[in-house]
Amino acid sequence: MSSLADRHVVVVGAGIGGLAAALALIHHGARVTVLEAADPLGELGAQFSIGPNATRLLAALGLLDRLRAVGNRPDAIEFLRWDDGRLLTRSPMGAPGEHHFGAPQLDFLRPELQLVLARALPDGVLRTGARVTGAEQDRDRAWVVLAGGERVAGEVVVAADGIRSALRQALAGADDPVFSGTIVYRGLIRREDAGAEVPRAVSRYWVGPHRHGVSYWVGAGAGVLGLAAAVRDAEWARESWTDPGDGDEMLCAFEGWDPRLRELMARCHTLLRSPVFVRQPLEHWSYGRITLLGDAAHAMEPFNAQGAAQAIEDAFVLAECLAAAPATAAVAALERYERVRMARAGALQSSSAAAANEFYLPDGPEQARRDERYARLHETAPWGLRQVFWEHDVRHDLAAMP
Repeated sequence: MSSLADRHVVVVGAGIGGLAAALALIHHGARVTVLEAADPLGELGAQFSIGPNATRLLAALGLLDRLRAVGNRPDAIEFLRWDDGRLLTRSPMGAPGEHHFGAPQLDFLRPELQLVLARALPDGVLRTGARVTGAEQDRDRAWVVLAGGERVAGEVVVAADGIRSALRQALAGADDPVFSGTIVYRGLIRREDAGAEVPRAVSRYWVGPHRHGVSYWVGAGAGVLGLAAAVRDAEWARESWTDPGDGDEMLCAFEGWDPRLRELMARCHTLLRSPVFVRQPLEHWSYGRITLLGDAAHAMEPFNAQGAAQAIEDAFVLAECLAAAPATAAVAALERYERVRMARAGALQSSSAAAANEFYLPDGPEQARRDERYARLHETAPWGLRQVFWEHDVRHDLAAMP
């Protein structure tokens, strides 16, 4: 029997990381309560990718068929030049990529994936409309305090409450998320509006001076084309995934870019405008019986498409660490979780910022060297720029750090 059998864990936040943590803990026999401030779960939200490093962990929890029902697997990823759309590099994915990595890359609409994960929970686990305002602990347990004064206790509390985490503030001290200087416009285009010229199973990245654009098919049945257009050095704006965007503003920012990208921008039927915020690294994620997970711990820029994947890695490792420890060693298990995860997440934070610098090079000698490197990428990384991230398996990290 798992050491988590009949032990109670409170997870604060029903985002992708919080739900994955709950499912991983339940997989090991834990009793879990998930507290989510929203009621109901959000119906709006961005599209995003989850790489094989995370989908293989969800597959180990028996969730892959559910993911395939609402995710789209691209056959290839292309990087294109900003102005004329010239191909810089193409990486295969699809079935060959899934075979190589042992799991697929899948592209989602956030609300669809969130709902699928929430429905995988047993009845009674998820409580919506439950806003957590603080947390406390003693030697034997931890508990959170809800806005109405109710206290919910568990042996462990997991703060998966996002980039504006109230629990992080309480545990690590007041610090605000840092605006990265980048604004992302996120749009959706109906399949019938996308145009026959848009490849049906290819994700495309246009890279250029201080900007980049992405198009990729997302959602159940891949009936929607997702568009993301990022602008660096944009004026500051508040953090939100649901602020409406201005199509004319976006088009103006991409004046002179490949007409195919601009045409997609003009066809968006919904558009959100999201400033990108990050979190500065912490010395610790775990504080006694309370620990941080996902964006609450390590919010990062989106340029390696690893934000959600890193939250899922956190969730899997956390559950494994707690399951491997006796009930009397919960604090030590959280300390091990921190040791296993902090270096990996910190490295992804740094490499995500570096990826933006490489995407956004102005035309010139450095950009020409980058393009030459991309043209030869298949010689050293046949599965593309993110191969090294996708090949990583956190189960090896767990084995190396008992």
